[in-house]
Amino acid sequence: MKTAVPLFIITSLAVLGISCKKNTVNPGSPATSTTSTTPQGYDFSAVDKVLNDSVPVKFNGVCYALIDINGKTAYSKGFGGYTGDTRELIASCSKWLSAGVLMSLVDAGKLKLSDTVGKYLPVFTKYHKGNITIAQLFSHTSGLPGQSSKNYEGNPFLTLEQATDSIAKNVPLLAAPGSQFYYGGVSMQVAGRICEVVSGESWATLFQQKIAGPLGMTNTDYGLTQNPGIAGGARSTANDYIKYLNMIMNEGVAADGTRILSQNAIATMEQGQTANARVAYTPYPLALLQNNDFYAIGNWRDVTGNNDILIEDSSPGAFGSHPWVDRSRKVTGIIFTYLPVQGYLATIWTCLDVRNLVRTIVPQ
Repeated sequence: MKTAVPLFIITSLAVLGISCKKNTVNPGSPATSTTSTTPQGYDFSAVDKVLNDSVPVKFNGVCYALIDINGKTAYSKGFGGYTGDTRELIASCSKWLSAGVLMSLVDAGKLKLSDTVGKYLPVFTKYHKGNITIAQLFSHTSGLPGQSSKNYEGNPFLTLEQATDSIAKNVPLLAAPGSQFYYGGVSMQVAGRICEVVSGESWATLFQQKIAGPLGMTNTDYGLTQNPGIAGGARSTANDYIKYLNMIMNEGVAADGTRILSQNAIATMEQGQTANARVAYTPYPLALLQNNDFYAIGNWRDVTGNNDILIEDSSPGAFGSHPWVDRSRKVTGIIFTYLPVQGYLATIWTCLDVRNLVRTIVPQ
């Protein structure tokens, strides 16, 4: 496989710009909300050092780091006025959340990942794209490009139905479904419309009913647009997003005991989907991925063990935020920031450094 230049696809800011009220912070303000040692005795001073050195230079001075162990906060630190409740656009971190909506409908028997697009959206069959599976839509192996030349997936003046109809009619397949990995947002936009069709609900309602409401994610949504960015249009906070990560860690169960997703849904969402696909474009440095089956349903399988056992998965975003789950250590974490220009390139190596340090701090 060929290593690509790391650059996450940025879905159109216009999609949420009309509805987002961003928190304003002062990049020069001091670090806040600091906890370096947990009651269990873990010493996060090395993480402190990396963030203290990197955030002023790489993050434009704004960041909030939050790490949980067994669902309890072990480390938190804010810079530039950022707190756990600072809300920002999260770009491709949205993909993991959207995968949860999809899997909730699998749990409900509304669809199967092996179902084809044409079963629910006949317009795709009309234009010879009806044999793409839902699993392929959500693992960037549909054969569609990452972005459409007309930006149907990011046009705030379309509905999700209109956007997907335009994709069916006007966006050509670049490869046979299942044969190529091309990271982006077009295919997930189509999957989002299928979710609306099978449920009879809007994407916004689905997300609220299936994920945000039950988890108490009161500051997370996809904006007010009728064409929400399924792959990159959500806005959230570190405190909200960690609730989702802890649910994933806890095999689908929220902190209050509410079951959000079945154990099977979690396992399926984390199964690799790319083993037989040629890589056309990836923002994640392939040299750091450990096998060909590196992407699942809306998340990267970036650390695996013997027999392809998943150890860590993640879903970094173009604006610099980086959530992850480490199953071997019961660790969940998010490095939360907002850098609208080349945020991923600026922050990725610091985020990976923090994850590596956590492996040395918290034993398996």
